[in-house]
Amino acid sequence: MKDVWKENAKSKQLEYKHRLGLTASGTWGKDKIEYPHILEDEDAKNGANFYCYKDQEEWKRLQDWAKRSNGKKVNFLGAGMKNMLRSEHIPYNLFYPLEKFRKDNPQMLKQFLEELFKKQNISIDKITQIKIEYVSGRSRKELLNDNTSFDAYIEYKKRNDTCGLGIEVKYTEKSYPYGATEKKRMFDDDSEYNLLSKKSGYYREEKLHKLRSKILKQPWRNHLLGLKLLELNEIQKFYSVHIYPEGNKYQAKVCDEYINCLSDKGKNTFVPVTFERFVEVADKVFTKPENKNWIDYLKRRY
Repeated sequence: MKDVWKENAKSKQLEYKHRLGLTASGTWGKDKIEYPHILEDEDAKNGANFYCYKDQEEWKRLQDWAKRSNGKKVNFLGAGMKNMLRSEHIPYNLFYPLEKFRKDNPQMLKQFLEELFKKQNISIDKITQIKIEYVSGRSRKELLNDNTSFDAYIEYKKRNDTCGLGIEVKYTEKSYPYGATEKKRMFDDDSEYNLLSKKSGYYREEKLHKLRSKILKQPWRNHLLGLKLLELNEIQKFYSVHIYPEGNKYQAKVCDEYINCLSDKGKNTFVPVTFERFVEVADKVFTKPENKNWIDYLKRRY
């Protein structure tokens, strides 16, 4: 069956590529087949997938931030990062500009986040860090002992509490297949996943078995990583944020079904946010002329 949203997204990305004057196609897979929605290596190397394309100083700053945040150099020539229909590059376009606000205009960033998460009644004293592909300073064994990480992570202070926003970003993606170890843990009632879920009180007991389904397993794991940080007292409050475009009806369904598994205690801690809502709030808060290019870029690009 034809994926209407993916076709629409593809048209948008090819229009974007055309506006940049890019004509070369990148390759995918072992057979190195060319696809127009995949950037050619030289274009990717120059930052064509990012809002700061043609501003080489800003592109270098973004890469430096990614390296500091990640603890290692990020491979911007990776297959997923060059694919304009995948979400790997998008957190950089959303959150590096926010990191700049954190340093240069923290009050405006605070206003943006409090407006974006108004329904959750989030109140912020100080935003302390914004990171990309973040897990924790702890070893994996101390956490979920897997490769779960947040696409982006925002940490802030409220009085004496350290609070975290663990963010997952989707674009055209649906669900991904089970890994062998992942599936074994999910279907083992005595695994860390299931024991932590029961202990947290965040889930309806009669819905616990649904969390391991293919459609829900990723939001479940992302949420569990935050719950583990709470258990370890690394943070005192946590919100799991799921960002996706309105057109991706599959991800809207993921959010609805996941929320249906949450208890009253858990519901306020899972926050679906559409791209459109993110941009709407950014447009409302970041009104200075120098912010217009970034916001217009997000509107036209996605």
